[in-house]
Amino acid sequence: MSKLASVLIVDDNPRCLEFMTLAFSAQGGVEVTGEMKPILALDRIRSEKPDLVVLDVKMPDLDGFGVLSLLRGEGNPVPVVMCSGSALQKDIDRAYAGGCSGYVEKPTTLEDYRAMAGTIVDYWSRGELPRH
Repeated sequence: MSKLASVLIVDDNPRCLEFMTLAFSAQGGVEVTGEMKPILALDRIRSEKPDLVVLDVKMPDLDGFGVLSLLRGEGNPVPVVMCSGSALQKDIDRAYAGGCSGYVEKPTTLEDYRAMAGTIVDYWSRGELPRH
């Protein structure tokens, strides 16, 4: 078990990825990396073993639900926070049923991204994270 030290952000939208990277980097003390391609993200999660994954839901080829399903299917316990433009209860329920650790609605401004990142880092820094 360890404290939050690294976050992998997975989002196919370059602007969202940039905003999230800036927002998480502004928190200090957390190594932040990003990936736009879900398949490559899976490989990076397996090899780099980030402490936390922030995962977009709607992506081409393989959506966030698919990435989460593959991770949980292979027994990977990495905490995953789903980040989506959808606040539909059916999407939230599906994410938690699939094994996500949290679900947040995608922010719209850089300030909102910073607030979201601050909340996530603060929450995950309070306790021990599983090692995988």
